[in-house]
Amino acid sequence: MIFIVGGAFQGKTDYAKSCFPDAHRIINQYHETIRLQMQQGLEPLEEVKKLPLSEEGLIIICDEVGSGLVPVDAFERAWREQVGRVGGYLAERAEKVIRVVCGIGRSIKP
Repeated sequence: MIFIVGGAFQGKTDYAKSCFPDAHRIINQYHETIRLQMQQGLEPLEEVKKLPLSEEGLIIICDEVGSGLVPVDAFERAWREQVGRVGGYLAERAEKVIRVVCGIGRSIKP
């Protein structure tokens, strides 16, 4: 599994499609999946464990939402925390982690 992370609108999806055209599956905007899971009363860290992370050609793309101002809204703070925890889980298990800024990918693992 390849985990691609970066800020909003930084070109993560285009980067993934251009650098990994043979990817079997791209799960995009995983941060929004986490939001939906929380709204449904699910535990995102448990839900991510159900993904086939060893699947050949799997790419997961997620916005980095932990930088900047801390949200006033309690749900938004909890969501931000969950995105960070799930991102750490995915990064730990990924064979490769790429951070994309301004459309430029930089491998941060390995």
